[in-house]
Amino acid sequence: MLATPAWARASVQFVAEWHALLAGRGLDQLSPPEVEHVMLELPAERAAYAGLLGDLNGWPDRSPLSRRVPSDREVQELHRAKGRWRAICLLDDDPALRTAAVLFRRVFVLDPLYDSGDLLYAAWHDPFIKAEHARRLAEQASLLVRARPLLRDGTAVLAPDHLPGSWDPRPGWRRPRGDAEQHLQQAWALRTALVLLNWADRLDALVVVTRADVAGQLPIALGRRAIDCGVMLPDAPQLEEAMQHRASSPDLERGWATARKIARRRSRRRLRDVSCALEQIDGTRRAVANLWQLVLGEPRLADPALLLRRVLNRDDPFRHPELPPTALQRRPLCLLIRDHGSGVSDPLPSRMTSSTNLEP
Repeated sequence: MLATPAWARASVQFVAEWHALLAGRGLDQLSPPEVEHVMLELPAERAAYAGLLGDLNGWPDRSPLSRRVPSDREVQELHRAKGRWRAICLLDDDPALRTAAVLFRRVFVLDPLYDSGDLLYAAWHDPFIKAEHARRLAEQASLLVRARPLLRDGTAVLAPDHLPGSWDPRPGWRRPRGDAEQHLQQAWALRTALVLLNWADRLDALVVVTRADVAGQLPIALGRRAIDCGVMLPDAPQLEEAMQHRASSPDLERGWATARKIARRRSRRRLRDVSCALEQIDGTRRAVANLWQLVLGEPRLADPALLLRRVLNRDDPFRHPELPPTALQRRPLCLLIRDHGSGVSDPLPSRMTSSTNLEP
């Protein structure tokens, strides 16, 4: 049997080093489809497969039976990352990543494999490695390689895909299968939106989303009195081009600093100013422009755990009685695409649009 390779035996204290595991083996030089193919073949060597999962989960220092929770030190390290003008995105949301790479100084990206002890436990005890587990690992490796232009120089930093216990109605909750009932899919999308909002609050960042399922549920978390403003942004370049643009455009730093200064006061009166600052950051005028939506949420969220329970129970999330509020350090500010070939259009529910909105 093939011995566990050195890249899978590397000491890993935080899952952000998962990218370094790929780089150490040279897999980050392959294309995303090639990496996915290599990773799908890895389960044939069970020791190598289990060794990789063990390193990702910090075994033997951490048991795969317990949930992985970010420590205060990990959160502080993320918060101390350089670059105060920040965005938080999803790893599999390529348009959001490409847009954030130009508009923001620092990009935090949720890592779905942060708490993957279930994969390690199954690799040890199941008679055969499950195809869905191998596919999950391979897909995430492919996505990480796709995001390597941002990850390799620290422009993007991986953050745990973690929902605080007080916000989570189902400890140990995992993403439902693709054929699960619609309300379960909606609840998971809402849970993902809440993870983004939690990290945006803790790291002082803006949420950037184009994924249709999350963009559709995010306004539910933001509340009925959220306000919005249109933003016209050029079509984002590919990640490699975005990194070249960052290196060759000295005006970006000034644009980031201006936007950061304006966005610090998150009020209705300043929302249009933030929109203009975003439009002016990238002076390149490309052929295609997309209509985005800058959404300012309420100062407090409805209790996330109870909100998720309503969706899981097929209830109207806005029904009476209103849910108790959960305090935030700052009002959430989100950038959602409204007009794009992906088919995402006007993610705000009609009940949230009113004369108080700042549509141009």
